[in-house]
Amino acid sequence: MPLERVVEFRIAAPVDVLPDSIFYIGKTGVAMFEERPQRLARPRDPEIQRDVKKLDEILSLLSQYYKPNIVALPREPISRLLDKALNDLMPIFDEVKNYAQELQDLRRKLQLSTALDQLRGRRFPKTEAIDSFIVIPGKYAQELINLSKDLGAAFISVGDAAVISVDRDKSRLLLSTLSKLGLEVLRPEDLEILEDPASLKDRMDKLYNELRDKINNYKNSIDFVYTLRYTLSIVIDTFNKSALSEGEETGHLFTSLSAEIERLKSELHDLSAIREALVGLKASGANSVKLPDGLALYVEMEEPGGATKVMLGNKEAYLARDGLRGIKIPRQYLDDVASSLKVVEETLNSVERSLRNREGELKSLEEVYREYSTYGDEDWRAHRDIGTVIFYARERDVGVVDEALAELVRSLSVKLDIIRNIRYKYFQDVPAKRRPTLERFPTPVRQIVDKIAYMYGVPSASEISPSALVAALFPIFFGWMFGDLGHGLLLFLFGLWLYKSLFGGRYKDWGVIWMVTGAFSMFFGGVVYGEFFGFPLSYFGLGWDGAIHMFQPVVGPQMGTAVETEGIFADLLAALLFGYIIMAGSFSLKIANFLLEGEGDMALGIGIPILLIYISAGMIVLGLLKPILPTPPLMADVLDLPWIYILVAAIALLVAGAAALTAKYRGYEEKPPIGLEMAVGLVEGIFGGLANVPSFARLMILILMHGIFTKLSMGWALAVAESGNMAGAIAIAVIFNVLIAVGEGFMSLVQSLRLTFYETLSKFYEGRGRLFMPLVLP
Repeated sequence: MPLERVVEFRIAAPVDVLPDSIFYIGKTGVAMFEERPQRLARPRDPEIQRDVKKLDEILSLLSQYYKPNIVALPREPISRLLDKALNDLMPIFDEVKNYAQELQDLRRKLQLSTALDQLRGRRFPKTEAIDSFIVIPGKYAQELINLSKDLGAAFISVGDAAVISVDRDKSRLLLSTLSKLGLEVLRPEDLEILEDPASLKDRMDKLYNELRDKINNYKNSIDFVYTLRYTLSIVIDTFNKSALSEGEETGHLFTSLSAEIERLKSELHDLSAIREALVGLKASGANSVKLPDGLALYVEMEEPGGATKVMLGNKEAYLARDGLRGIKIPRQYLDDVASSLKVVEETLNSVERSLRNREGELKSLEEVYREYSTYGDEDWRAHRDIGTVIFYARERDVGVVDEALAELVRSLSVKLDIIRNIRYKYFQDVPAKRRPTLERFPTPVRQIVDKIAYMYGVPSASEISPSALVAALFPIFFGWMFGDLGHGLLLFLFGLWLYKSLFGGRYKDWGVIWMVTGAFSMFFGGVVYGEFFGFPLSYFGLGWDGAIHMFQPVVGPQMGTAVETEGIFADLLAALLFGYIIMAGSFSLKIANFLLEGEGDMALGIGIPILLIYISAGMIVLGLLKPILPTPPLMADVLDLPWIYILVAAIALLVAGAAALTAKYRGYEEKPPIGLEMAVGLVEGIFGGLANVPSFARLMILILMHGIFTKLSMGWALAVAESGNMAGAIAIAVIFNVLIAVGEGFMSLVQSLRLTFYETLSKFYEGRGRLFMPLVLP
């Protein structure tokens, strides 16, 4: 497949330098960073995360008054960019804070003035016994009504405001309650000094314009800071996903797992010794042992001096006072030796399983560590506070990466201790399981691959890429089912419009795809079927009605029913044979995938028998259809072969191959999924021949429906035209051709995807790879 070669880079550097490394590499736009395996530890947070919070504070305020834009950043150390950003914006930040506070105060005053505007000029009672207060209740309206009732006060609602009149001796209690609710309280005389809403709005507009002008003077700096914050979010996210600790964080994983293994080994040793002692007791006929108080039975002792040695079968034991160091048999084990022996054996088996699991985890961790680490030496102290990032680049972009890394080192040259700790490795051969996929195709193949083939899945390095196959099959399937020269032309023009200007050119790739499918539809419509909007091409004097005649070349109201049975069956035979050959190729590619993965035995024992099963089952189906299909003599002779016996023999070969492979891999921890491959292959081989091959009949069915609908519509339009209603005839022709083009186009799209994905790719392709997607920073 047309793959571009991808190479691997590894950089180990102090944790606080890794973000700079990611930034410099990301600025090249040519590198894809590898994600850290979940088993391995990430380094500590880099220091720039603290500085980012200051940028967030600045932008959260400034973005309320200005919408920043993404601009290009210079390739400089992040600390230098942060210093520049903060130095440029701190003066305006303080000014904007003051403006924002003043605007907030004016906004509050405007809200209050607007709410109290209806009370201006209102007369309030003035007595020595009553006080009147004005509040804006908001969500506390009901609470104030209840409070007024409790205090015997008058509550009058005026718009959004409320006037509360209360006895003077209860005023203090009312004010205290209103203060607890957080409500601002005014007296009637305050209305006289309250600024009117129009004046406040003018002040706000003037202040806002001043603020906007002030910010516009700093918009380049704001754009810079916004872009820097956006970039740092990507850098930090890449760091969190990709950076691998070479120091104590990863070392802790190893030490904790090793300590757990040592603990299990010690427990296993103790249990084994106790088990031997219990076996000896049981062999001697002792069902239980009673020990005097203060004494214990030890299987092993650190200092056996002074202890009484006893023999438990062939096992030495020691009788000594309780509390000494050694392996002591618990007293409860001696009460019932037989039952205790079962418990110990079960516990022993459980500990052995746990130990094997932990040792397997440690082995797996070591393999992953050595695969991803720059050093791989498990020297955690020497690599303290060091992290590694892995990234991939196209081989032709290696020079660009080298230049960026050299510039990074020069930029940090003042920090010699950092430079000494940077390690840089280059691997030309990337392991297949980690190698990202980067395929190179010309237009229009690239668009079909990106939008159609990758919809199913991205090919991995260890399987055959179906990209070129999909790029060929999808437009063929579509054109076969949508074969009309006129409708194909409409689809081509729609694709051209989508490519040029529709939706602002955002869907250019789909525009290319529809131009290609439109071209194939025109080919099938003009060359194979010879139709233009349902009319035979001979009607236009071209002297050609197509290679396959599914309809009689007549024009008139009856044209939609003038079908040609021979042409229909000829198209059906072509569809079935085409599908049969395509699927045979798919099963052959499955064999090629086995070989590509180094599993030649699976190709021989599983792949080839499955291909034979499919060929036999497909021939049986075609043989059953031979009486109704225009089968050529040579093909008829092939169909008369004893395919049922070949099918049985192929199934026997598959079973024998699976049995041989099972015997070959018996005892291996890692082995191919033989049983699953056999079962799935048997079903796919038989089902592929019996059901998937007939499924390709949809190629004929959809073009037949397309032709009938189009000809019926045009026949109706001709009948209306003959009655003298040309406007009605044109309307019928236009409306129904548009409906047919849209409806049949959608059906052709769905069925083309089905034939491509389900009938073809599913037989050999997994699509578990990942695309090469480089990190691109502004």
